[in-house]
Amino acid sequence: MSKNCVIYRFFDDREEKHYLNSSLDHQKLEELVETYKKENKDKVYAKEFINFLFKYDSEATEVEVRDFYF
Repeated sequence: MSKNCVIYRFFDDREEKHYLNSSLDHQKLEELVETYKKENKDKVYAKEFINFLFKYDSEATEVEVRDFYF
């Protein structure tokens, strides 16, 4: 059985909505956001943060969400 991944929704400092697939739990992600902010002058931008996160979670990817109607 593979490890579960969770999809998180977040807004970056451009106020854009993004979805992130990660195997890390919520608390670890919050810790990494704080670490990232310290290194990047309190600004979080989605693409750069996901690249940073990839060092800690090789499964981290941005997810495109689309509507599906049937």
